[in-house]
Amino acid sequence: MSTTSTRPTVTPRPAPTGFPFPPRQGWWRPRLAHADFHTSWRSELRLWNSSVKRYAMLVATLVLLAAPVVLDRVWLRVLVLSLIAGIAAMSLNLLTGVAGQLSLGHAAFVGMGAYTAAFVTGNLEVSFWWSLPAAMLVAGAAGLALSPVALRVRGLYLAVVTLGLVFLAQHLFRNWETVTGGVGGARIATPTLFGIDLIRGGEVGPITLTQNQGYYLVVLVVTGVSYVLLRNVVRGRTGRDFAAVRDNDLAAGVVGVNVFGAKVRAFVLSSAFAGLSGALLGGFLRFINYDQWNLLLSVEFLVMVALGGTGILGAALFGALFVTAVPEVLDHLAPRIPWLTEAGAGLTPPRASAILFGLLLAVVIVAEPLGLYGLWLRVRRYLTTWPFTR
Repeated sequence: MSTTSTRPTVTPRPAPTGFPFPPRQGWWRPRLAHADFHTSWRSELRLWNSSVKRYAMLVATLVLLAAPVVLDRVWLRVLVLSLIAGIAAMSLNLLTGVAGQLSLGHAAFVGMGAYTAAFVTGNLEVSFWWSLPAAMLVAGAAGLALSPVALRVRGLYLAVVTLGLVFLAQHLFRNWETVTGGVGGARIATPTLFGIDLIRGGEVGPITLTQNQGYYLVVLVVTGVSYVLLRNVVRGRTGRDFAAVRDNDLAAGVVGVNVFGAKVRAFVLSSAFAGLSGALLGGFLRFINYDQWNLLLSVEFLVMVALGGTGILGAALFGALFVTAVPEVLDHLAPRIPWLTEAGAGLTPPRASAILFGLLLAVVIVAEPLGLYGLWLRVRRYLTTWPFTR
């Protein structure tokens, strides 16, 4: 004799969707809620492994492409300098944030790239575009020569060693007159493409490029390619080796990571892309001098990395934009702020920006170590857990 048990059917109550409860289904909540949830290694290791990142990248691309049409030449110049500085900041983030090798000598590698571009276009009379790979090779070779030092020292001691590299490079730039031009500086040939001056502008068929627009588009493409290349390095085996060395190089060596090889690769890649940034900067300024590549520039690159987010390559671009744009904003606001003077012994815009960067850096280190990226994580966590956010 068989018995069958019957259970009452329970109909679940629908969740409230009115105010103050957000809807359970929507175009934004599922994507935000599952932004960090993956079901396979392949999905997690994608270049943009969530719909939020893909939409954000699409929006950022559209905004950057529309910038030459919307902005005037002054703010477009700021954006060009921000993208160039962003390449250097990403390379420093790869070395310091991902690989854990603290460096204060990044300005030296950027200067090497700029002087390589000046030598190639001036002494060798070669096109400016050949100076970009040449700058990467020269700066990468310098990073390769410095990398054995990283195996002997670490932390603050490595920062002191790279600090000495800045003064050594400045001495070399000032006295090696046959290559660098010495105190008089060096000039770089104007970047041209298909006979068009990319700095001053020109006509490309029915399209008329105004000042800085052509060079901005070139820098935008180079920055995008650099980000993709460095991002692929970070999400691959090399990036995992960098992370293991950053966390504990002794433990990384025990589990089979080639610590010396990882540090060499980190220094070479970081210095090579810093040289690329220097060549692009020299091509934009068209005149460089030895006193540009000083300790203050290295500190600014560190501020870009810290404000954007240490260890997050894309966040360094936002840090570079902030550090580059703030002095220009303060310079425009100087006539409207009583205590901010345009020149003289008072509080000038450069001094005010330096004070602001110092305060922000102290706040970021104490309150939010991940910088702007950490603030975005807090906002996303709030949106995904509301109304249960503490």
